Amino acid sequence: MTSPRLSLAAALVAAAALLLALQPGCAKTPPTDTGPAGDGPKVEVPALEKADLNAHGSTFVEPIMKLWTEEFLGKTGDKVRINYQGGGSGAGVTNMTNKLSAFGCSDLPMNKKQSDAAEAAGGPVAHVPLVIGAVVPMYKLDGVDKPLVFSGPLLADIFTGKVTRWNDPKLAALNPGVALPDLDIQPVFRSDPSGTAAIFSDYLCKVDDGFRAAVGTSTTPVWPKGLGTAQNKTDGVAGYIDRSPGSIGFVELTFALDKKAKFGAVVNAAGKPVLADAASITAAAAASLGQKQTAEPYSLHELTYNLTNAAGDGSYPISGMSFAVLYQKQAGAKGRAVVEFLKWATSAEGQKMSAARNYAPLPDDLQKLVKARLDGVELTP
Repeated sequence: MTSPRLSLAAALVAAAALLLALQPGCAKTPPTDTGPAGDGPKVEVPALEKADLNAHGSTFVEPIMKLWTEEFLGKTGDKVRINYQGGGSGAGVTNMTNKLSAFGCSDLPMNKKQSDAAEAAGGPVAHVPLVIGAVVPMYKLDGVDKPLVFSGPLLADIFTGKVTRWNDPKLAALNPGVALPDLDIQPVFRSDPSGTAAIFSDYLCKVDDGFRAAVGTSTTPVWPKGLGTAQNKTDGVAGYIDRSPGSIGFVELTFALDKKAKFGAVVNAAGKPVLADAASITAAAAASLGQKQTAEPYSLHELTYNLTNAAGDGSYPISGMSFAVLYQKQAGAKGRAVVEFLKWATSAEGQKMSAARNYAPLPDDLQKLVKARLDGVELTP
C-alpha cells in the first residue's frame, strides 16, 4: 500500500506545474478577484442553523480567513457569521483551550503542555491543515531595486546583532554588483506569541547552531537584549518596515505583496537562492510531506508537517503550514457550523481561494484526509 505521506508528496509535485502557470511572477500583487472562478469547483454546504462564532489566532492565515468567512456567510444564506481575529497563534491556542473561541488557528502544532491543558479543559483536540504559506524577509532599502539574497546563517547573524550594517561583507558576498548602502540594519520582530516567529526561528535553528543555542525555536523567541524593535502582529511588523528605511523583519508572503514591499530570496538547502511564490512553497511541501515527523510538536498530532529547510533546488526554505485547532467533541448548531466551515475551507473550492491569495493550496490527497478527520469530530445536540 502506498504511504499517505508519499502520495501527498506526489500530488504536490503534480500541482507545482499548475501553480507556475497560475502565478508567473514571484512578486506579483494579489488579484482583485479573490473568489472562486465561475467555472471552478463548487461545494454544497448543508443547511445550517443560525450561528455567530468567534475565532482567534494566526496572522499568517488571517488574509485567507477573512475571505473564507465572508464567502461562507453568503453560502449559508447569512446564517453563519464567523468573526476571525488574528491576534497570533498563541492567542488562537489559548482562546480555543479556554473555550473563548469556537476554534483557533496556529502555525505551530500544540506542544504537550498545551495539549494536556486543553484535554483537561475540554477533551482531545484535532489539528486541521488549512493552507501552506511562506515567511519572507521583508525590508525597506531605498535605491536597491533588485531583490536581495539572504542565507539562513546571515539572517541568524542579523537577528542576533552580529551583522549590523547593510554593506556588511557577508551581505555583499551574496549580492555581487549591488550597491549596498552604509546604513544601520534595524531588525523588527513580533511582540506577541506568533506562529510566524516559530516558523522563522525553527528555520534559523536548523541552519545555524549559534542561533539554536542563543535563541531557539519558539512562538516567543527571546531576542538579544537591545536588538531592534518589537511590533504587535504581522500588520505591526509590516507597517513599521514600510515606513522605516534600513529595517528588516519576517512576515507572511501575502502581507509583503499587499504592501508591494521588497522581500528577499533565501538560499535553500540545495544552495540555491529562491524567492517565495506558490510554486516554491509547493516544492517545499512536496519534499516534506513524505518525511516522517519525529520531532515534537509535529510528532504529537495527526496531519501536522514541518516544512522548513526542505530539500530540492526549487524549495523555498522558510515555508510553513497553518492549522485550525478545535475540540474533538463539538456541541449544537455552533459545533456543526465550525465543522462544516472547516470542511468547506479545506475543499477544492476553498483551496482555490487560498491560491488566489498567494498561498499554496493543500494537495487533493491531503484534502481527503482532512475531510476524514473532520468527519470524525463528534457532534452532540
